[in-house]
Amino acid sequence: MAENLLKRSEVPVQDTWKLEDMFESNTAWEKCFEELTKLFDEIPKYAGRLSDPEKALEAMRLVTKAERAASNLYTYARMRRDEDNARTLYQGMVARISQAEAELGAKSAYVYPELLSQSEEYLESLIGDERFSDYDMELKDLIRNRPHTLSEKEEALLALSQDMAQSAGTIYDMFTDADMRFGEIEDENGEKKRLTQSNYIPFLMNPCRKVRKAAFDRLYETYMSFSSSIPAMYAGSVKSEMFYARARGFESTRAMSLFADNIPLSVYDSLITAVNEHLGALQKFVGINAKLNGIDEMHFYDLYLPPKLGFDIKLPFKEAYELVIDCLKPLGEDYAEILRRALNERWIDPFENEGKSSGAYSWGTYDSHPYVLCNYKEDLDHLQTVAHEMGHSLHSWYSDTNQPYTKSHYSLFVAEVASTVNECLVLMELMDRYPSDEAQAYLLYNLLDSFRGTVFRQTMFAEFEKNAHAMAESGKPLTSETLNEMYGELNKKYYANLAFDELISSEWMRIPHFYRSFYVYKYATGFSSAMAIAAMIRAEGAPAVERYKRFLKAGCSLYPLDALKLAGVDLSTPEPVRKALDSFDALLAKYEQVTSRLSK
Repeated sequence: MAENLLKRSEVPVQDTWKLEDMFESNTAWEKCFEELTKLFDEIPKYAGRLSDPEKALEAMRLVTKAERAASNLYTYARMRRDEDNARTLYQGMVARISQAEAELGAKSAYVYPELLSQSEEYLESLIGDERFSDYDMELKDLIRNRPHTLSEKEEALLALSQDMAQSAGTIYDMFTDADMRFGEIEDENGEKKRLTQSNYIPFLMNPCRKVRKAAFDRLYETYMSFSSSIPAMYAGSVKSEMFYARARGFESTRAMSLFADNIPLSVYDSLITAVNEHLGALQKFVGINAKLNGIDEMHFYDLYLPPKLGFDIKLPFKEAYELVIDCLKPLGEDYAEILRRALNERWIDPFENEGKSSGAYSWGTYDSHPYVLCNYKEDLDHLQTVAHEMGHSLHSWYSDTNQPYTKSHYSLFVAEVASTVNECLVLMELMDRYPSDEAQAYLLYNLLDSFRGTVFRQTMFAEFEKNAHAMAESGKPLTSETLNEMYGELNKKYYANLAFDELISSEWMRIPHFYRSFYVYKYATGFSSAMAIAAMIRAEGAPAVERYKRFLKAGCSLYPLDALKLAGVDLSTPEPVRKALDSFDALLAKYEQVTSRLSK
């Protein structure tokens, strides 16, 4: 019999997040939406008047007010939709606020071009004016973006196109979360179980190889059955990025994406180079696990199978959450208190239900506390997911409470640092608490596997994105054939000691991050930074924690590379990535020693 999921209306209230903290009702949302649209008539009145500092400040504050309201409206509607993607009410609300955001962009499109039409001396005077302190980074970025900013009319057209340009990603999300069905497979007892996005990885961790292969085959055969529509969605997403890059005069979509964070292309390229130099270590790790699991010929559906090491951590959600709090004690009582509030005040939506978005995320707005969506299962992987998402949330909390709205939105480049610091600290603390060879092997496996999934895997994704965009920019078509071939070759390179399963060539189809171009590499650089920060916290204690919290509080008051330097990490050099990979080698050597003793 297939596993039945609760409908959203059947989930106990205490097991849901409290979005009423954002808007107490849909009626309140509608009132805010109405107030937002009224601002649309006010914003254009400042056009042609920004040479006056007073009017420039009024215009910027008015646009900020509108953007802040729009952020609240969109986030609420989208999170309500994520509770159950089949609910058309929230699909409609998301569509309405998306359209309104595009209109807001068009109404305010004159601001940057008009400011840029002023002299650099004028802009520098605004940066030095205390009244503009909330906008100094925006103004600095404005000067930096001068070569890529178009005329007022052209900027208005680009702003109007934003909602349309996001269609490919929106269609993909709705298609894969709400419409796609993967059917059922038989578990190890011969019982029929429904296959979903959320339980796919747990199926790949099943000790029964027949179950793992069945889940793998069923999932990717389903994706392959859409080998015309999904590549078309992805090609549409890439083409929209190419349009904006060319319109703004960037040499490539990758250059445009990294420019936003003021990141040199060398950071991206040196990451790929360094990881490629360590692929032998990755393959050795995979080989050790194959031996531990008694597998002579390792396949891709075996990658997630944890070795049987005589130790495990399986806890109900609340117990797992309390353990996370306890393991993060080095970060201070103020950090722990916010974590407790998150649980007690229902910031978290922990369990899967019918139609709920898969995976996990931390979200929220400047005017709300952070929220976390997850689909918790009782295993260490999901415990670590909780630690990960709460790292995001605490980063947002510290940033929002220490920066004005205009400087609170930390860059995506550093977004994975705090989440991974939490993961590393939890695993390292558990290793201290459980010294037996069985526990050490198990926890080392999980830390090494985090490396595999976050540094090696995400860098492979980064290579895929780099190659796919380069293909499109050179005029080559993005089809299932071209993309599958390229993705298959990457898997052969990264996992040279695995038997090649042709279906893995379609795995790129199930990666939603590809619809946010050149995002995935930040997981790898973020993990490398987090390893360095966690090591400093454990070695130095309070001084390192204080440095780290300065980073958490910085928001976007600094460019991301400079913000990381507050925590003692300099990613403008390849050193942090190389050190992280050296740590992988050292941990792998210890893992090999411990597992060898267990095998005797």
